[in-house]
Amino acid sequence: MKRGDLLWGLGLAAVIAWLVTRNFFLAQPEFPLLRWGPLQLTSFGPLVALDLLFAFYLVRRWCLRFDLDWEALAGGLVWIAGLGLYISHLVSIAFYFPEELTDLVALLDFRTRISSFGGIYGGALVAILYLRRQGLEVWRYADALAYGFVGGYVFGRAGCFSVHDHPGRATDFLLGVEIGGVRRHDLGFYEMWLMLALLLAITWLARRRRPAAGTVVAFAATLYAPVRFLFDFLRIEDPTYAGLTPGQWMAIPLFLIGLWAWRRAAANRRAEGRAQAMP
Repeated sequence: MKRGDLLWGLGLAAVIAWLVTRNFFLAQPEFPLLRWGPLQLTSFGPLVALDLLFAFYLVRRWCLRFDLDWEALAGGLVWIAGLGLYISHLVSIAFYFPEELTDLVALLDFRTRISSFGGIYGGALVAILYLRRQGLEVWRYADALAYGFVGGYVFGRAGCFSVHDHPGRATDFLLGVEIGGVRRHDLGFYEMWLMLALLLAITWLARRRRPAAGTVVAFAATLYAPVRFLFDFLRIEDPTYAGLTPGQWMAIPLFLIGLWAWRRAAANRRAEGRAQAMP
């Protein structure tokens, strides 16, 4: 195991252990990290920063391992992450807080109001445009980006769990968390474990040889989308449209994209097999 992998693994384990201990053993579900007069720094911001740093680390690791042009991709990561984050902010306002669509300050302040699906679709759009502009193989590099997104999002959802910004229905379930004096499902907590499981599964799949182009995208999309669809039935604060949350509506096309990616991955695998069989 490389030193970087070990350090990131220990750091991630420490964050999860800290959050679990704080919530389940110390009964301290919320507190600011730092307070200075009226200002306070919560745990969400630093964990989102770790989300981005870990994602970049994993993308670089994937590129170097599978002989992709890291330097060419690195030039677009800030644009992909930055514009993806801002698009996620706009999507959140449009579907979750439409009353703020006429508020210029709210539209420009992307520190809050973040939609995970907005980030997925927005980041994917920017990534495709960048990869095509650079003449890079879209599916092959999309796998590297998807790997980074899944890993980074473990920290991202840990940030959500740390401030409980996705409270669910009241429950007596063992993993329920006290939020506002009521024991509830915490969707950030559940998704943190989901993303960790996806990260470990993808790492295991790629441990011996490079997966066919599109495999990581397909695997992540077809597993995340239906689980997220089911999780959203537990949410209590999200608006609904025709009985479904915005997240559920956006999970449906993501699942279909995942099925399409599996088809492309199978075609790419056959093409690679024919190329290897040629004398």
